[in-house]
Amino acid sequence: MMKFFKNFSEIQNIEKRTCYYLCGFSFFLPLSKALGNIFLTLSLLAMVHRLFRKNDDVRLIFGEYKKIFATIAFLLAAVFISALTSADIFYGVKKFLEKYILHMSAMLPILLICDREKIFKIVKCLFAGVFISNSIVIVQALQNLDKFWRFGGLLGGMPQGSLIAASLPICIVSIINVKPVRWKIFFIISAVTFFWAMIFNGARGVWLAMLILIPAVVLICAKHKLKALGGLILIFMAVAGIFINTPNLSARFSSITDMQMQSNSERLLMWKSALNMFEDNPIFGVGYGQYKFAYQQEYIMPEAKERHQEHAHNNIIQMLAECGIVGAAAFIFWWGYLTYFSLRLWFKYKNFEWLLYFCVLWAIMLHGLTEFNFETSVTSKVLWYSLGLCMAYNRLNSKN
Repeated sequence: MMKFFKNFSEIQNIEKRTCYYLCGFSFFLPLSKALGNIFLTLSLLAMVHRLFRKNDDVRLIFGEYKKIFATIAFLLAAVFISALTSADIFYGVKKFLEKYILHMSAMLPILLICDREKIFKIVKCLFAGVFISNSIVIVQALQNLDKFWRFGGLLGGMPQGSLIAASLPICIVSIINVKPVRWKIFFIISAVTFFWAMIFNGARGVWLAMLILIPAVVLICAKHKLKALGGLILIFMAVAGIFINTPNLSARFSSITDMQMQSNSERLLMWKSALNMFEDNPIFGVGYGQYKFAYQQEYIMPEAKERHQEHAHNNIIQMLAECGIVGAAAFIFWWGYLTYFSLRLWFKYKNFEWLLYFCVLWAIMLHGLTEFNFETSVTSKVLWYSLGLCMAYNRLNSKN
């Protein structure tokens, strides 16, 4: 028994178990919230055990990324203060612990992994889970071809849309940057799969996000800009041809600018209501966790038809309404600094992992201009977990 506990507590074995748990978390994160949370909990417990046995590298980790952690601390402080100023402090703090502390904890265990092969295993498990999750959308569509869109896989429409938005640009930049032919073929197959998943998911906000982000990241990472631009034009023409020759798709795309469509008109009314909340409570907002109560009981527009909405369908406007100028400023500052940090490391050192994180960050944030996805369980964990993966891998590159 003593030998078992001795082996169980050896640093090497703790880190090995942590890797296995993170592989499980990575695989199930895009597939099952329950199973993902089980493996995340195991990873966090292993992390605590590891810190109890060895913690001399924690200061180095926080020191290397102190500015990133400072922006996160600023964001946490702003939201927490808003929760303390809300009409229901207990509910606000409870929601803060769930939506911020729990979701952000996904990035922590991976920071203690200091082995390149283990990180590659974890990334492969994550991509496998994403590939299966996005493929399920296509399977659902093939079983219901008369419906043609609005398929949400195992996650639901908008969370699945955010996942597709985060994964498709990664495939595109990987096709451009990876050298082995077998990997190029793999990412081409993945990109085609994720493209059709995006089509069948039908989230128009994702379509718009990809229309902006994919050309941007291609031009950022391509060595030959003119060739890249020519390729983008050909791809755009091919995709446009698919939309034009498919009545359901062309009608769906045309509806983006149709302000008489209820989905569009209701968003405008919700944004107006949220901005009214901000005007009345400019510093800390109506209080974190209080948007749905304030909206439904006081700020809902008389002409609104969807009278039980719980969020503003926009990350920034949601922040302004719930957490005021302080919360919105912290959110934008965090977003802006991570954008600057990612692009700086790509342009200066060609750190590919940070270009991939830029894709994840901006895909989710662009989709978040038409949907409040920042606190959605899977989307939020993907955002924070990807950050942890990049930081862990970048530390290994720095050492080398």
